[in-house]
Amino acid sequence: MIRKLLIFSVVIILFVWRIFLSVNAKHGDMYNNISWGRVAYKQEGLAGYYELPKEVWSHSRPNQPPGSIWLHLASENIYYSTDKLINWLNGKLPVFPSTLVWFWQDHGEVISIKIFSILADFAIALLLYKAGGKGLALIYLVSPPMWYNSSYWGQTDPIVAALALWSIYFLIKGKLARSGILLGLSLITKASWAPLTLFYLIYFCQNFPRKVYNLVFIPVTAILTAWPFHPQTDLVFWLYDLFVTRILPGETALATVGAFNLHHIIWGQMVNHWFSTILAMIILIPLIIYMAINLFRKSDPLRLIYWLALLFWAFFLFNTKMHERYLYPIFPLLSFLLVLKPTIKLLIIYVLISLVFLFNMYYMWYAPNIPWLMSLYTPEVLDFVSLVNIILFIAFFKLKSSYVQD
Repeated sequence: MIRKLLIFSVVIILFVWRIFLSVNAKHGDMYNNISWGRVAYKQEGLAGYYELPKEVWSHSRPNQPPGSIWLHLASENIYYSTDKLINWLNGKLPVFPSTLVWFWQDHGEVISIKIFSILADFAIALLLYKAGGKGLALIYLVSPPMWYNSSYWGQTDPIVAALALWSIYFLIKGKLARSGILLGLSLITKASWAPLTLFYLIYFCQNFPRKVYNLVFIPVTAILTAWPFHPQTDLVFWLYDLFVTRILPGETALATVGAFNLHHIIWGQMVNHWFSTILAMIILIPLIIYMAINLFRKSDPLRLIYWLALLFWAFFLFNTKMHERYLYPIFPLLSFLLVLKPTIKLLIIYVLISLVFLFNMYYMWYAPNIPWLMSLYTPEVLDFVSLVNIILFIAFFKLKSSYVQD
């Protein structure tokens, strides 16, 4: 009982800490998310949502998949429902603290738009806890890069990660329908975990060759989630066009967009060089083939998690159009790997890359305002940190013998 009370107290403290952080920063991305959710909330039905004219949007037009819009719509429902409840209680109960009314009016929408990212942190921690990594679960929750991303910045990276990681967990446990549904939800919410699809299929087919029919849950879940936005018989073609023309291209064709990676060292920031895409393909295609062959030769949970972590890290370092936060997927995967097979070397890499990730996320946003820290962001320091990122990747690759040896 005491142990459960202690765990509950720690969870509450860390949750309150995240709520406190959430009201102290509002990144520009939040204006987009709130705008997309608000339009969906006020619109009668979601059909034709993506086809609305530019004048409707107070900021940019939606360039995220239907799953993200469902989240933002849910956030708006939470905001308005809570606002009505607070005002009703304030009118009915004399002892009700009226300051809560003003607090919610000032901060409620920001809390609501960030709440699912905050809860996703705890969903990932719960998975690590269930997998046997009680200490790793706590480390994940107190890790500055994690709460900076979910609570301070308010990005949806933890949501997509939680769905994908739980999908992998259920895949390993042989609960294939649940795994497929969660992977479908992850992919239709944001494409940032799409690279795992190949390795997921390899592991699935190698370990469950007679149950491949369960793979149908992935596209069916995605299609059902998108259906209200385009309830027509050509939904699949519409969805394909949406991803190809609005979602996957992103907002820029730059070699790197804030990411401290190989392209930053070569071209610097905000540069569009024709050779960057070719260089990415030259490096990534052989790497992916090599990793896929190794996973195909022997597929077990340890190998799956290791190769996935290496895959996402390689994408961040060598692919184009990488934002600073796109390194996020490796952290739940490295945490899971530390649960499955903890080593001192991996723990050191985990700590160092966490510092690199936090330093990278602070870049160009510079929130909170810390003058001495901002002064460190010189071209020489940024190149050095990018190089450190590559060195840590190589060090992790060299751990291959510890995790995927025959």
